[in-house]
Amino acid sequence: MDLFILIAVVFAVVAMITAVKASKRTYKLEQDLSDLRAELTALRASFVKAFGETKSAETKPLNDIPEHNTPLHEASDNEEHAISAKHNAQITEAIRVTSHSIEQTAETNSDHQSELSSNQVADAQSTVSHDDSAPLQPLAENAIQAENAPKEQHDKEPLSNTFDRGIRKLETSFRENWLVWMGALAMLIGGGYLIQVIGSRIEFSPLMRVAIAFSLSAVTIIAGEFFHRKEQKNSERAARSSSFTYVPAAITGTGITGIYCTVIFAFVFYQLLAPSTSLFILAIAAFASLALSLRQGPLMAVLGLVGGYTAPFWIGGSDPNYFLLAGYITSVTTAGTVLMQRVKRSWLAPSVSVPHTLWMLLLIESIPQQQVFSWVAIFLSITAYLLFAVPRLGWSLNLRYRHCQTPQTNHPVLMSLAMVVLLLWSVDKMTPLSGTSLISIYVFLATLLWLPALRRGVSLRIFYPSTLVISFATLLLSFGLLLLDLWLPKHQLLLCLGASIMLIAFRTLSQFANGDRSIFARVMLITLAPALTILTLGFVRGFIAPELEFWSIFTVLLAGLYVQLAVRIPELSQNISACIHGMVLSLSFVWLNDSMLTTAISAQVALMALQAQYQRFQPAYWAIKVAMGVLVVRLTLLPFVPDWQPTADSSWTWTIVSYLPSLVLLGYARFVLRRVNTDISNWFEGAFLHVFLIALFTQTNYWLTGQYGIITHLDFTSAIVYANQALVMALVYAYRSRFADKLSFIYRGYSILLLIAFAALVGQLNVIFSPLFVNTVSATALPVFNMMALGWLLPGSILLGQYFCRIPCHDIPPRAFAISGIALFGVWLIMSIRQFWQTSSMTIFNTTSMAEMFTYSITGLIVGAVLTWIGVTRAALQVQRIGLMVLGGVTLKVFLLDISFLEGFWRAISFLGLGAALIALGWLFQTLNKSVAEKPKQS
Repeated sequence: MDLFILIAVVFAVVAMITAVKASKRTYKLEQDLSDLRAELTALRASFVKAFGETKSAETKPLNDIPEHNTPLHEASDNEEHAISAKHNAQITEAIRVTSHSIEQTAETNSDHQSELSSNQVADAQSTVSHDDSAPLQPLAENAIQAENAPKEQHDKEPLSNTFDRGIRKLETSFRENWLVWMGALAMLIGGGYLIQVIGSRIEFSPLMRVAIAFSLSAVTIIAGEFFHRKEQKNSERAARSSSFTYVPAAITGTGITGIYCTVIFAFVFYQLLAPSTSLFILAIAAFASLALSLRQGPLMAVLGLVGGYTAPFWIGGSDPNYFLLAGYITSVTTAGTVLMQRVKRSWLAPSVSVPHTLWMLLLIESIPQQQVFSWVAIFLSITAYLLFAVPRLGWSLNLRYRHCQTPQTNHPVLMSLAMVVLLLWSVDKMTPLSGTSLISIYVFLATLLWLPALRRGVSLRIFYPSTLVISFATLLLSFGLLLLDLWLPKHQLLLCLGASIMLIAFRTLSQFANGDRSIFARVMLITLAPALTILTLGFVRGFIAPELEFWSIFTVLLAGLYVQLAVRIPELSQNISACIHGMVLSLSFVWLNDSMLTTAISAQVALMALQAQYQRFQPAYWAIKVAMGVLVVRLTLLPFVPDWQPTADSSWTWTIVSYLPSLVLLGYARFVLRRVNTDISNWFEGAFLHVFLIALFTQTNYWLTGQYGIITHLDFTSAIVYANQALVMALVYAYRSRFADKLSFIYRGYSILLLIAFAALVGQLNVIFSPLFVNTVSATALPVFNMMALGWLLPGSILLGQYFCRIPCHDIPPRAFAISGIALFGVWLIMSIRQFWQTSSMTIFNTTSMAEMFTYSITGLIVGAVLTWIGVTRAALQVQRIGLMVLGGVTLKVFLLDISFLEGFWRAISFLGLGAALIALGWLFQTLNKSVAEKPKQS
């Protein structure tokens, strides 16, 4: 403690020395400025006198002009130019001498160099401009501009951004004024510690200690006021009171801080003052600081606020009176707010709001738990009024109040967020809530909601987004209380939440009805209250199901209110109807399940289509699309979500019950909307097609596997069926996208996804479920007419059909379809040959007979020959190359494999047959090439 006292004394001495030095330097600078102005006046007088004598001496009458061969007007012009040039040289020399004199003098006072030089040049320019000789003025201005060119170029140097400009300004200001600022801060700290020394170390009675501290503070204030009056006698020094460099304000601020510390010290340590008396004296000190700030400028305001908010730290105390301390902080904030309203300084708003909010958080954390509720009810309400409403609306909450705030200094959204944080923090500190405390919390939020619109029912638009903060804070608070189960009836909590949502609905309605027609106001009116209701409905369904009936009734009542609203505001009726349908859809989700939910959604979509047809409370078309999208998504995910599917003992009629009503209603809606809106009817056409194919998928899977789950019961048969269906659907969607307008992107997306699914399923068929690796196809099955034909031959034929029909499918080249089809056809052919010759199993682990190997060779020759023949006759070079590659592969097979497998008679037959086949093919191709080459000549 002795060390702190020593530091305080050192700070106080340094502060007084700094203040004296600053005063002397200010006086010296003012004397230098007066001398420079006297010198400037003398220079100006001598310049005017010299300029007048030169003009009278050099101006001659026209009849005194000597005669010469030059014409009269040319002679007068030449003489005038000569006189002008001479005068310009004199003017430039005078300005140069003046500027040089100023620069020599300003070398001893760098802080005032730029200001004085600009004044000198301006005075010189004014002298020349007021002269009767008009032709000389532009030349004088050019001289002045030439003299000032480097300075102007420096002033116009571009900055990277506003932040850099502000940093430079702050650096310049600190470099010029740091002595005054540091001295004021040192005096403030020293004064606070000095009061502590007097109150705890001096051997007097408590009353005498307090009297001494108060007297020293009062003497400091009087000294600052005396110094202020002395400064005001000089006009130059008096103007400095409006800046942050005013020395008397630093002295007065130290005295005000001493008053703060003295009062709190007398109350906390010695109990010499009652709480009410202490609060009264502190309020007087705060408002006295306000009055002195109006006289002594912004530095006094800064020091007063710093001293006021930091005074409790100088005194301390083991068990403070939190109500008194909060009242004191509130009085300082009130004084700062009054000052902000009086002087119109925007920086005062954050200077008040930030420390006040931090103090409130500190007090909420420190206050005893049993006092939190009463403390919050008093001081949090005052805080909301002072920080949230007053800076922009004034004390009377007037919308036309002329404030000085910017979004950076006081934004209502940030202020409302601060109020919400304070409230939630205090609720966390409260004891188990009673009904009264619960209602008080919701009343505070409702007050915060309506405070900006209390007088006229409408608030400034900058206040309106804070409604979102308050609304979701109400929701978050309610959910937290419901989950924590703080001995409060859930029915009572939901009742308070419902009343708050009603107030929010009326707040948005009042904003719109009283003239706010912005898009944001429309969206808030239509969606905010319904969105909060739907979120609460989902929360109740998930966590407190017994209260679902109560909240469903509230949802229906709110929907009825919005029906009346749509009747009275026809311009919003379509969007309001859409929100009502959203609430009805939410009720369907929480009360229905399985096929009943799907049917209910389908019926709602059909109802929306009828409303659009007959224009009775018609919902917006985007709402119809959203409802249809919800139905399509549910029906699409139905085969993939096991929880949405029936039990294992259900019959095949489940698919009909789940999909058929939706298909009928979608088709009916599409038929109805075709008469009203062709665009949206196309959406329903695409939805109908998609749902139909999904239903076909689901029913096919049940017939094949006896289960409804597609992913969980995927096998060889279902993979074959899904692959073919995915391929067909992909081609259908690709074809449909050619004729769609707005839905083209959706159709193309579906098509690409289905092609990816087809490729994945085909990959599974050739790796996981392949008959060459797994006994998925029996060797004793009928040749050709088996599942391999469906898994490989059918999709290969579809791909080849796509190639020959030339149906555009995105950016995929037709050649890719042809190659894929030929590959699938080749795999099917190889597996069919093996299935024909095998007797027990067709997997590759069984032995291969010589007849099977010979069959592969013959088949390869036939296929290669056919492909080559097609390529030659149709002039298809790629097909011809593929055929030749197949023939080459067969030849290599015979020479490399058949020799090792075949023996005796079969080896001879193989070579003879291969040779005869190649010779015959060679002769045939020669004949074909000759006929193809001769055709154009004959035509």
